[in-house]
Amino acid sequence: MGTTLKSLLLFLACVSTGLSNPAGIRTPSDLIAYLRQVSGSHTISGEYVETGDLAPINAIHAQSGKWLGLIGGDYFHYDQTGDRDPITTFNSSAIAYWNAGGLVELNLHMPNPTTGGPVYDLSGLDAGGILVPGTATNTAFMARLAKIAAGLRQLQDAGVVVILRPFHENAGNWFWWGTGFRFSPAQFIALWRFTHYYMETTQGLHDLVWLFESGQPDVPVLANYPGDQFVDIVGQDVYTSHPAGADVIAAYAKLVSTGKLVCMSEFGPGGPQLGDRSFDEGVLVAAFRTQMPRTVFFQQWWDGNAGRVGWGMASARSVAQALRNPWIINRDDISFETAPAVASGAK
Repeated sequence: MGTTLKSLLLFLACVSTGLSNPAGIRTPSDLIAYLRQVSGSHTISGEYVETGDLAPINAIHAQSGKWLGLIGGDYFHYDQTGDRDPITTFNSSAIAYWNAGGLVELNLHMPNPTTGGPVYDLSGLDAGGILVPGTATNTAFMARLAKIAAGLRQLQDAGVVVILRPFHENAGNWFWWGTGFRFSPAQFIALWRFTHYYMETTQGLHDLVWLFESGQPDVPVLANYPGDQFVDIVGQDVYTSHPAGADVIAAYAKLVSTGKLVCMSEFGPGGPQLGDRSFDEGVLVAAFRTQMPRTVFFQQWWDGNAGRVGWGMASARSVAQALRNPWIINRDDISFETAPAVASGAK
């Protein structure tokens, strides 16, 4: 009986630490260590799937025979309003992808907590009251954070280590939390630090890796930086068919200067308003290898965003060749136990 009990406890420990993930990544420290191994020699492929429909990932696999190394999801639709709860359907896709050896990233297009309007509603915000208990804005914000935490707990219970990217593009003026709108940099930093403390300490979520990104290359990439102890990865969002452009490379250099892991947190060919269906995916791979080698992963955006076909990978040219490039790490290549070999002769 004692041996049986010990076996059961060992089994439960394995489940709780995510040993079902065949890549051998069980904790945030494992994931960070693995990404450190990747930095400078490889870039992990990825794409956004919003609330969890993996049809774009399946389409890419049908083209290339490769499963992307990372999927990025969301608990909100872009136009979702505050009268609806977070949509956690992404969790089932995330757990399945994690258990198949992939990585998981989560974005949060939260509705405006003052007006209840969508993430892009700039009609009003009580920026000063968002962290003040008793205000209507704080009540709405805290209720939403609690529901987000419940979704994250489901992922933690399944052993998934989540790369969490809250309050993205925060130096712009197109989301309610942007410091180009109503928030001051100091208020935004307080918001980020509070959210970090709430998730990790108040809610006891210990499977999070925090990704900070303040905007696109024309927005200062380290604006509103909340401090090293609150950030694990830094990134930039890039919408262009020329990913090795001077502004992108300059922003990358600033990110590298932090000493943090660096990613391309969003990528879409064309521009911020319209995609480019003629884009050759190999151009992006070449930019990582020759100009931005410390980019540990990229998250390509999707074609479902307001019907702007041309951002997603399945719409690009030469996807199969790009994903087969030795520089790129796909899902089946991810292994924490064995450091990836340095790519040679990749183009």
